[in-house]
Amino acid sequence: MTSEKKLREIINQIYIQLYKEATPSVDFLKLIRTKEVSEPNWFMRYHLDSDRQVEIIELFCKKNHLTKREAYVVSKSVHLGCSPNSSDKKD
Repeated sequence: MTSEKKLREIINQIYIQLYKEATPSVDFLKLIRTKEVSEPNWFMRYHLDSDRQVEIIELFCKKNHLTKREAYVVSKSVHLGCSPNSSDKKD
């Protein structure tokens, strides 16, 4: 069983990759350092196709040998957290 701390680390690594591949590309850790993440709906400024997001999540879950339950927790945490916008619609 993977510790909660390790799952949080995996989730952060996923966010780093998601935002690296997003449009526009950005360093997720820089967003945290500059406190951009404290702004309302900041993640809506970045886009990454939902299929690619799922691929990245699955890749990290597989790479870290997560159980199905752990992978589910990670996936839901990422999707319900601050993942990039996956909609092509413009406001």
